[in-house]
Amino acid sequence: MLKIVLLQLPVPNNPAANVPLAAGYLKAWAYNQGLLERMQIEIVPRDIADRGGDGLICDWISSQNPDVLGISLYTWNSERSLQLASLLKQMLPSLIVVVGGPEVQRNNAWVLEHPAVDIAVEGEGEQTFSELLLALEQQQQQISLPMHNQVALPYPLVAGTLQYQAGQLHAGLPRPAMGSLDPIPSPYLLGFLELRAGEIAFIECSRWCPYGCTFCLYGRNLGTKLGGRMFGSERVLAEVAWARQRGARAIHFVEANLNLLPNFRELMRGLHTINQPEPTPIYAELRGEHLKPESVEAMVQAGLTVAEVGLQSANRTALQAVGRRTDLDKWAEGTRRLYQHGVAVLLDVILGLPEDDAASTHATIEWIQQQELGDYDIFTLQVLPGTGVRNEAERFGMQFQMRPPYYILATNWLNYQQLRALRWDLREQAGLDPLAIEGMPQPPSDVWLQTCEQAIQVIDQPIRTIVLDCRAKLSLEQWQTQGQSYAHQVASHVVVVAKQSDLAVLEAFCWPIAQANLTIHWDIVLDQPLDPNALRQLQQRWPHSIGYLDRIAVYRRWQAEPDWVQVTPRWWINCNWQEPIDPLSYEGIAEVVWRVPADQATTAIPELNRRGGTGIVLEAEHFEPAWQELSEHLPILAPLADG
Repeated sequence: MLKIVLLQLPVPNNPAANVPLAAGYLKAWAYNQGLLERMQIEIVPRDIADRGGDGLICDWISSQNPDVLGISLYTWNSERSLQLASLLKQMLPSLIVVVGGPEVQRNNAWVLEHPAVDIAVEGEGEQTFSELLLALEQQQQQISLPMHNQVALPYPLVAGTLQYQAGQLHAGLPRPAMGSLDPIPSPYLLGFLELRAGEIAFIECSRWCPYGCTFCLYGRNLGTKLGGRMFGSERVLAEVAWARQRGARAIHFVEANLNLLPNFRELMRGLHTINQPEPTPIYAELRGEHLKPESVEAMVQAGLTVAEVGLQSANRTALQAVGRRTDLDKWAEGTRRLYQHGVAVLLDVILGLPEDDAASTHATIEWIQQQELGDYDIFTLQVLPGTGVRNEAERFGMQFQMRPPYYILATNWLNYQQLRALRWDLREQAGLDPLAIEGMPQPPSDVWLQTCEQAIQVIDQPIRTIVLDCRAKLSLEQWQTQGQSYAHQVASHVVVVAKQSDLAVLEAFCWPIAQANLTIHWDIVLDQPLDPNALRQLQQRWPHSIGYLDRIAVYRRWQAEPDWVQVTPRWWINCNWQEPIDPLSYEGIAEVVWRVPADQATTAIPELNRRGGTGIVLEAEHFEPAWQELSEHLPILAPLADG
């Protein structure tokens, strides 16, 4: 019996949103085709996929001894996913790795040519993946198969698949998009997807977008005509009811233009009926210029609380260059209606679009303010594989990263230094930290006041926090042995709290863990200031595979080469507020957090406002609102305001 394991890894700082919807659809379609009677398909449990480190995930998958590993690739997980696939192929030499998702594009060579990738599924995956599994089953049973294109390939080349072999890309016959989505069963209602109380349910309404914006892959290269490519209201409402029964904290509609669906009114009436009492909050992406008063009212009655409306730019020339048709006056009018109904609006501006320079980008921000719209967020253009802007990059003078997140680095209108300065300026204006790394996980608030009553104390499974007493009577060899024992138990984000901090002990203990988990993120909390140069040197030696978060951080650099900045481990100096150190001496190396006894808060906090740093930790059990009022610039990291 063919055994298949499906894997989807999360955004680094948001594992709670890692619902493997694509994997659920693949299994649901296989069920529809009767394949589950002859094959075994397992989705990696979310406790493992969402939070596990490299060693833990690979151990679980290898313990299943699968014939096929299917991986959903997105910008935030593709490099880590393929790193793990490489490790798994060493552990399971006969493993067949099949990849799919938005990262599979003909012009994304690094994925298609990756040595860990055996087969890539292009476009919509349900039919292709099931057909591929049948062909692999026949191959496993040594049933002769017809050759495709008269080329001998290691695996069947079914329609909709790609194989890179001997320096050449081989493509199966084109796979047309499904004319109707009705035959696809719901993976939620079949019980194929986990949803625990307090998590977000991601529910798909259609696979369609009437627009052809060239920076976007939302239409999945399947054209702008809807046809039957939407799920019926009855099915969508059944999934919402299912999610509510399981205590979902929010419903996120996976839909580019919810208010343009032909069944919009029917769907809103149904939601208004079933999303009661105590409505589950709804998140939706909307088209601003089509937000009529009755549409907004219907969505609010249905439970809409958060809406994303993508302005991108108020420069009509830039919008035209990327094929985006927006009536700006109607868009602003419709968006204001959301604010009037108390909906939280996520207003997006993209930096680095063709035809946008510094002046036109500032003009977009001024237009937002003139239209009396709310806060906005700044997104750096991602030159995604398979998009029109990628295909026209040379014409627009675009320089960009060749690995995720594919950030724009220069255009005909803005060089890297101009982009960097503009990005910094706009993020500051929007109240955002210019140095913040989107997607970077933060240390939990409980690490700042950790105590240690033994040499090593671990918290949670997978292990997310390790407290070390560096004074413990262990040799460096013993510290190393202890580290090895935890190498396959850690989470994808590990915080080490080092008491009586000693870099030699940290290196001995952490090294074997890091070598077995090259893609995880580390936060190291030191309880005393150590030499900045020593911290920098240790970071440079740290076993780590450059990946998504490192490339997100590129705009921390003065120059665009290399197009990444190593961001792990991230050092924190958690020291007494009276320690005579200057936070600027650690700039670019470590974050300085001040530890303040509660009875000294009124004296210390005003002083620390002048000295700077990253935050303040009050040595107290309960939060006092007066502390935050005293702190003009520095956040109170612990205790938290809500206990």
